[in-house]
Order: sequence, then structure tokens, then C-alpha cells
Amino acid sequence: MSGDGVWKHIGLHGHSVGSFSMSEEGIQWRSAMYGQEEATAAIRKIPKDAIKTAFWSVFGKSGHIRIKTLSTNEKLHHEYRFDGFPVGDYDALKNELNEKFEIDLVKYNMSAAGTQYGISKMSGKKLTFRHCVLEDADEEGEEFEVRQGDEMMSLDLAEVSQCVLPGNNRNEIELQFPETDAVEANNDQLVSIRFYIPPDPEGDPSDRTIKTPAELLQQKIMGTANIRKTTGDVIVEFDPDKGVFLTPRGRYSIELYERFFRMRGLKYDYKIKYDAISRLFLLPKPDEVHMAFVIALDKPIRQGQQRYQHLVFQTNKDPDEITVNLDEETLKKEYGSDLQPVMRGSLSNLIAKTFKVIAKKKVFIPGKYANANQQHCVKCALRANEGLLYPLEKQFVFIHKPPVLVRFNEVESVEFQRYAGGQGSTRNFDLCVTLKASSSMGTTQQEYTFSGIDRSDYSSLYNFLSGKNIRIKNLQDSVMEVAPSAPVYNEDEIYGGPDEDMAEESEDEDYDAAAAAADEPGGAGSSESEMSEDDEDLGSEVDEALDSDLEEARGKKKPKPAESDSEEEEEDVVEESPKKRKKGKKKQAAPAGSDDDEPKSKKPKKDPNAPKRPTSAYFLWMGENRASIKDKNPDMSFGDLARECSRVYKELTPEEKAPYDEKANADKARYKSEMADYTPPAGSSSKAEKGGKGKKAPAKKKKDPNAPKRGTTSFMYFSSEMRPKIKEENPDISFGDTGKELGARFRALSPEEKKKYEDMAAEDKIRYKGEMDAYKKKQKAEAEAEAEAEDSDDDGVDDGDNGDDSDSDSDSD
Repeated sequence: MSGDGVWKHIGLHGHSVGSFSMSEEGIQWRSAMYGQEEATAAIRKIPKDAIKTAFWSVFGKSGHIRIKTLSTNEKLHHEYRFDGFPVGDYDALKNELNEKFEIDLVKYNMSAAGTQYGISKMSGKKLTFRHCVLEDADEEGEEFEVRQGDEMMSLDLAEVSQCVLPGNNRNEIELQFPETDAVEANNDQLVSIRFYIPPDPEGDPSDRTIKTPAELLQQKIMGTANIRKTTGDVIVEFDPDKGVFLTPRGRYSIELYERFFRMRGLKYDYKIKYDAISRLFLLPKPDEVHMAFVIALDKPIRQGQQRYQHLVFQTNKDPDEITVNLDEETLKKEYGSDLQPVMRGSLSNLIAKTFKVIAKKKVFIPGKYANANQQHCVKCALRANEGLLYPLEKQFVFIHKPPVLVRFNEVESVEFQRYAGGQGSTRNFDLCVTLKASSSMGTTQQEYTFSGIDRSDYSSLYNFLSGKNIRIKNLQDSVMEVAPSAPVYNEDEIYGGPDEDMAEESEDEDYDAAAAAADEPGGAGSSESEMSEDDEDLGSEVDEALDSDLEEARGKKKPKPAESDSEEEEEDVVEESPKKRKKGKKKQAAPAGSDDDEPKSKKPKKDPNAPKRPTSAYFLWMGENRASIKDKNPDMSFGDLARECSRVYKELTPEEKAPYDEKANADKARYKSEMADYTPPAGSSSKAEKGGKGKKAPAKKKKDPNAPKRGTTSFMYFSSEMRPKIKEENPDISFGDTGKELGARFRALSPEEKKKYEDMAAEDKIRYKGEMDAYKKKQKAEAEAEAEAEDSDDDGVDDGDNGDDSDSDSDSD
């Protein structure tokens, strides 16, 4: 005691140490960390009129005070426990309580028998465990008499976070308690305790319809502790059949509230505050059906002794609909236009968007990384557990057992192992990621080894990590042959393979070739515009301090490496992305002295005196209104602002557009008049020159309209039959998705099912060959007839000349 009724270094249950004092107003405890950590609950006050009783117990070398409060004050706990008092201060504490509050400090004995069995009793929100004393009977044959002893332990059920029957054991219950940051470091906390309740000796253990004493106690604790009770209304709810949690394993319903969300399962229930969420990720799985929604937590949740800091929820991309349980006025006030009463779309996007808007957390999706199969992840294993590794723009994410998140700024170096420089027979390699040593780890460095990565993914990983300025240990040995990108479909299967008789292309073939290209990930059907559309659907933002996965995926291209004459340097240059490769052979080097050796002329400079090109009506309108739209939406990115301007302009009436159309027409007339008097200087790149777009490309050879139509492949016959059915089943499906679906269905056909279309293609090929033979014969005959006609004309001229010569000879004679 330091005097003036103040005791220092006194601990409060569930908190750190502090100072304990009593005054005329009541009891106050102030944390020693007050003013240093704002997150710590620093002060606890118990008003004078709320104090009911006070008990004193001695444990070892210190005394403990238990203050019970009146139940009328709902803001207070029903009991407060203070420890760390000197044993000799009992009289001083008793006098203070008696003088200030007229409360007697009663000595309360605790059992120190050390036994592990006893009698439990629930009183209000308190579970008391007392020592069980067995006294021998006076006469033989009589049962032992059970007597309650002193209290061994008491638990506050209001602090219980979980009460479950562990495993399939019906005779045990496990109580779990949340971990708190208010306790000083290196101090022990009670996080779980397990009780065994003996079954009824007269009951049938095989009868599952009769509840055991443990199950009855568990139900009573669940009702008393209000574990399942939640304050507030559910905003959005997702049923257990919407997906499955891979970590922790099981099916849970998800309920989103204003400040937290709940996971409700058969055994475990979790209440997780949005403040405990550090990051959210939406990651596509290689099967192109499922999506993984990853919730990274600052504080892990528990299941027994297992902790889970990353929750992995697997769902699908099927169209779905959710209802937001808020009226339109509240929705507009709290969430703007981000949420609607009824929302429709892909299920994975709906989950990600509701979490992003309600929790106010950013959702990150993969950026521009793509492996050899145009997927955003690589298959590998971590500690003998297979999973998927996603290289994002600022971090690695591995799912799902165990989920791992590695920030690039925490990486010391990476090393490619077992790849043999492309010369060995191994088909896989390992990626070893070494983290920087931190103060918590001491001098040791943590490593993650992702093993069993396919050899074809080496070049994409190497290029990606090199672009992130991450140190590669074996950089000098990392020259490896670039594995070609494996197409998702078989071109020979779709287009019928190379054929000498099919050298020409038809318009129908070009049309379906675009659909087939859309079937390939990273092709025309899955361009970078899709990435930005997904970004808009999720409402995902980019934090410069965190991941820029989305923004960097939008049209930002790396500069091309300079060309080199050295063959070795050409081998070292790896193509930036497999999806940018073009078909065809490389152009051979031109021989010395040829025209190709001449240096290319530099681009001529633009004439600064050239007339300024006319401004369109849209740009005139945007010049006046862009600033006001930017002021209304200060958080909009450059691309979103451009889209918003375009949307507003399209909604203008013709009358509102008329002033800008008049200005645009006047500016166009001005440009024409200035161009009439303008003469560009020599070497100028001004588009005012005649033929302003430069040298025209040679005209494409016109196709003979009488040429026979090329043979149709089996895939084309299948497509013409199935395309209407797919459009009927999915009226809103896009052109690219239709091509993907056709390719997937065609590949799934059995050989017997394909035979129908292959026979049709073979028959049409015979037709084409016959018509082509006749066409070639006809062309040959026409060519021969033309040649004979030209020869006959030439012969007539020669005969006339000879006649003239004979006449002259006869005259001379």
C-alpha cells in the first residue's frame, strides 16, 4: 500500500496490473498502461451503491478480493476479481471497505486439495466447481455419503466464447474463452477447459435419442452464456449450402451485421469483428468453377488447440441472388449506391462485394501473373500438403493447408531449387522463400519451400519475381529454356489440322476462330477489359501501401527489351507473357548488305505550326464538367472518372448537347479553312499532308467468288447445332463465354458422340476436294485457252512480216 487508500501492482481479472483505490464515490482500478496503449481498457469504476459483497481469499503469498455487484446495474459485471494484495493488508482493506461502503470483507476459504473431481453448480451466470468429499459409511453395504467441500474454481459464463462436445464424445464438454491483448506479455491466460460428466449408470449409451448429462449441461451453459444471442439485425445472410469452409473445415452459415459477422456451425459459433480483419482476397481456382474467398485475421480463432488466422471459404461463380435486410433510405444513407435491396450476380462476387461494403475492407484479386496454362496460380506443396500458390502484386498467398500469406517486403531472397538449369530430367522444381530476420525470431530466418512446381511454370515465375526486384540467390545459374505455352484446346481438333487442300480461309472460319480464341484463357475472350470489369463488380480498390493487384493489371505494359545481335542474349530474353505470343516462324536475319541492314529512318517531328485538330462535342462538354464531377467523387480513380463522365454525357438530352455540337461544328469549319491555306514543310509528320496516314499497305488479294467453299470441320458442325441451345439455356451469356462453353462441351464428348460430326466433316471434305479438283481443272483450261489465244495473235503478226519480206525480194529480183 502506498498510502491514501491506494494499492499498486494489483491485477484485475482479464487485464494487466494497475492501481487499486477506494474513495467516497466507489472503487477504481487504473491500468499501469494507461496513456501508453489506447487499445487497452484503462479504467474500471464500481460505484458505491452497486457494491453488494466483498470476499477475501489467500493464494500462496498474495491476497485476492472478489467484489460482487448488484444485478440492477446492467453496465457492470456481476463480479470483479482483484489479486496481488499483501496478505498483511487484510485489516487495512477491511477497515476501508467498512468505513467508506459499510461492507464487511468476509474471509472465503478455497480448496487446495488438488483433486480433479468435484460437484458443479450454476448460479446465474456463474459456474462453481466445489471439492467433493466422500465420507465412509458407518455400516457395511451402505453407499458413500457425498458432501460438498470448499470452492475449487468458479467461471464467469459471460466470458465463454464456445461450449462444445469435443469430437464424438458425449460425456465431455469443452469451454473456450477469448484471448485478450490487455494481459501483459508472457502472462498465462485461460483459453479452454474441459469437464468430464459421468453418464447415467441406468441409461443406455447406445440410445442417441436420450441426452447425456454432459449434453444437458452444455445446453444449459449455451442458454445462460448467450453464445448464440446477437444484438442487432442481420444485414446479409449466406446459407451453409452456398459454400464450404476449407479452413476451418466445415459448413457454416455467414451472417453480416453492422460491426461484425458471425459463422454459425453445428458445433462452433464465431463472432468476428470487422476491425479484426486485415485483408480480403478473392482467388480463382484452376477448375474455372470455384472461387476461394480468403479472410485474413489479425487475431486467430480457435478450435480446441488449433488456431486459424486465415479463413478460406470455397464458393462458386453460379448466378445467384441475395436480399439486403435494410430499407432503401438506410441503404442510401449508410452505404450510398453500393448496396441494393435485391442484388443479383455471381455468388462469389456477391460475397466479396457485401464484405467489402459492409466491413469497409478492400478485396484484392490476382493481377497480371499467369502461368503456362494462363492461370493465376501454380500447383505446389508446402510441408507435404498440396495447394495453390498465388503470386500477387505485393505478396504470395498459399491455400489452403495451411494458408500462408507472405508479403514481398518481408522476403529476404528466393531460390529456385532442383530445376537443373533446364538440362536435367526432372519435371518439377522447388521455390524456397527466405524471410528477413525479425526481432521476434532473433537471428533465425524463417523459410517456406513450395515444392513440386511444374517445370513449365518456371519462366513465368522467374520473370514475375525479377520484375518485383526480389533477390534471386541462384541468378547466375537461372538460364532455362522457355517452355511453350500449352493451349487450353487442341487447334487440330477444332480447325481440322493442316491440309494442303485447305490453304484458303473462309469468312465462316474467321468468325468461329474468334470464338475458339475466346475459349483460351488470356485470349481475346478474356482480355484485360474483363479484369477491369471484375474489378468494378467487386468494387475493389487499390491501396498503394498494400496490393496494387487490380490497377497494375489494367493495360500497363512493360517496355520491350532492346534487341541484341548476340545469340546468347537472345536466349536470355524471356517473353513477357505467353498470351502475347504470335503464331508463325521468326523472321530470319537478313544477309549483310541487304536493304534490311539499312537503319530505319527516325520518326519525323510534328510541325508546331500545323493547324490544331478540331475538338469533338464530348471533349468540349467534359472540359467544362469534369472538375465538378471530380469534386463530387474525390475517391474515383482516373479510369472510373472517365467512365462516369461518359455515362453522364450519354444521359444528356439532344437539347443539352446542342450548344456543344454547334461549337464542335464551328471548330471543324475553322480547321478546314486553316488547312486549305496550310502547306506542311518537308519531312514533317503532320497528318495534314496528302495521304496523311503515310504509306498504304498493299491491297489484299481479292478472293475468287467462284472458288468452292472450304470444308467444314467437326467442331463447326457441333457449334452450329449447340450454339442455339446454349443461347436458349443462358440468354445473357456473352460471345466469349459462348465460345468457351462450346469448346468445353466439345472436349467432353466421347469418341462415339464425336463420330457423328466427324462423319459429316469427312463427307464435306470429299465434297470440297471434288469441287476443288473441278475448279482447278476449269482454271487450268481457261489459262490454256488464254495462252492459245495470245499465241495465235503473235503468229498472225509474224506471217504478215514474212509476206512483206518476200515481196521485197521479188521486187529486187
